[in-house]
Amino acid sequence: MFDSVVAALKSLFSSLLAILAGASSTGVSLDVPPAQGTIQEIEVGDGPEWGTLSGLTAHPTDPQRLFAVTDQDSRPTRIVEIELTPRSAKVIRQIEVTGPGDDDLDVEGIVAKQDGGFWLASEGGPGNVPANRLLEVDPTGTIVRTIGLPPAIAERMGKKGLEGAALERTTTGARLAVAFQAPLDDDPPDCTRIGLVDPATGTWSFFLYPLDRNDSGDLTGLSEILHLRDRTYAAIERDGKGGKRSIKWITTFELAPEAGVGPDSPPPLLVKRRARDLVPLFLAEGRKVEKEVEGLAMAADGKIYAVTDNDNERATVLLRLGSADDLF
Repeated sequence: MFDSVVAALKSLFSSLLAILAGASSTGVSLDVPPAQGTIQEIEVGDGPEWGTLSGLTAHPTDPQRLFAVTDQDSRPTRIVEIELTPRSAKVIRQIEVTGPGDDDLDVEGIVAKQDGGFWLASEGGPGNVPANRLLEVDPTGTIVRTIGLPPAIAERMGKKGLEGAALERTTTGARLAVAFQAPLDDDPPDCTRIGLVDPATGTWSFFLYPLDRNDSGDLTGLSEILHLRDRTYAAIERDGKGGKRSIKWITTFELAPEAGVGPDSPPPLLVKRRARDLVPLFLAEGRKVEKEVEGLAMAADGKIYAVTDNDNERATVLLRLGSADDLF
């Protein structure tokens, strides 16, 4: 009897160890809740070929409409409209982005304006050549205005620049929030920036966002930012790896009502929360864990979606993650 009890306890203990080992070996961080939902391939629809989607936003009022944007690897730069049904996601329209400076764009972020049109975030190169910049475009894709970085920030840019855009409506108008993918020169090495800009004046202010490192010691980066509610934002923080041990997180943080600090002052450090781990969702669906989860959007009905950049190598997939209230 005693021996059988001991054997049963040993078996139970071994099972628990296997579960814990399996959790860590699949890259599931025990302090990051796994995301739940479904993953489906986006139907390409009619029109020119596209591959690399680098940002995602939602139609302001229609919960069945999303907009993505192509980066420099799918020229010309296009805004891709996606129609959602309960069982499908299909591209139904492509809007080419045209206007001054459209020849060197590398758009990595998009956010829809309430009154029509979009703001786009274009990533520049080392030394800010070509320039990192925000572009206001009308509903036809025509560039109507450009906002550049302050000189004190532009001169410190590396090859990884602007990587996402969000729009927060305030009592006095609106403010744009922009995610920087990687640290600036002379900033703390494990921090990148969140920039805020007043669209009416073009005035910038900044916060620091703390990054993590994966098992190989590689620094994560930001690939998207999304305004959720009030002062709360979400971001996609990820490494550049695939596989079950990679980092693919959705994080949340709060921005104070004041507008951070100017380009010549040390920015305050934000406090982030690791809200969801996307790796288990890929594994649960028997899919390869994508290296580049690039876009995050909240539809008009409060549902959260994410999109991958397929590097022109395979199907682009849409992650249906459920309601914002349940996720965050």
